[in-house]
Amino acid sequence: MTSRTFFIQLAIAIAIIVVLLLLTMFGIRKYTNHGESQPVPDLAGLNIEQAEQLLASKNLTYEISDSTYLDSAEPGSVIGQMPQAGHSVKEGRTIFLSICAIAPEQVAMPKLTDISFRQAVNIMQAEGLNVGVIDYVPSEFSNLVLGQQINGQEVEPGVMVNKGSRVDLRIGKSSSGEKTVVPNLFGETLSQARSEIASLFLNVGAIIYDETVQSQEDSLNAKVWQQRPSNSRYDEIELGASIDVWLTLDDSKLIQESDMEMTNDSTGGF
Repeated sequence: MTSRTFFIQLAIAIAIIVVLLLLTMFGIRKYTNHGESQPVPDLAGLNIEQAEQLLASKNLTYEISDSTYLDSAEPGSVIGQMPQAGHSVKEGRTIFLSICAIAPEQVAMPKLTDISFRQAVNIMQAEGLNVGVIDYVPSEFSNLVLGQQINGQEVEPGVMVNKGSRVDLRIGKSSSGEKTVVPNLFGETLSQARSEIASLFLNVGAIIYDETVQSQEDSLNAKVWQQRPSNSRYDEIELGASIDVWLTLDDSKLIQESDMEMTNDSTGGF
């Protein structure tokens, strides 16, 4: 092991191993196109044929991962993608697309009458339906669902309706003048505000967006910065009353209103 021949052979073996490692690393880098990437094109609004042609020109492939119906989008068009537009990817990468369904998914209308309002809401949520207008009518059975409508028409149980439809409910109300607290909707999205308002047996009144809301996506992300009637610790309104909401994407409005609330709390509301 101390001979010159041994050290020569050892050096040759090490050199061969180093060369093999370098060749392997070079081959892997070449095979995976190391360092070679390109931005994902924006496919929003394109139909499948257009999206396929554009992706093929970039040596990219696609796969449809989801299909959702949107009133604001063209049926069959791309409404979402992953990775997002502008994200760097290598050639051959698969882009997962969400497309707008040709027609909305439908569900069988459940029987909501003769049960409590809260039970009806739970059933609707399980079926993918939303609470619409709550109309209170005099009845000896308080908070019992007496009728179910969509677009002003009574809908019988079992009838197929679009998933996501707003179902208007006619609710029994005793003559005792029941009231509920005014919720604090500040900082909530419209969807969150609707759920909270409905849970208190109230209705959504006017929905007012400021100048920062310019698109459908903006309206989904906008937050409540003002409401009428306003919220305080002891404010109450009658069941079935409406609450108007103002929504914005302007963080300064939300911060300003939040600071004012904290000031009022610290001074006892004066």
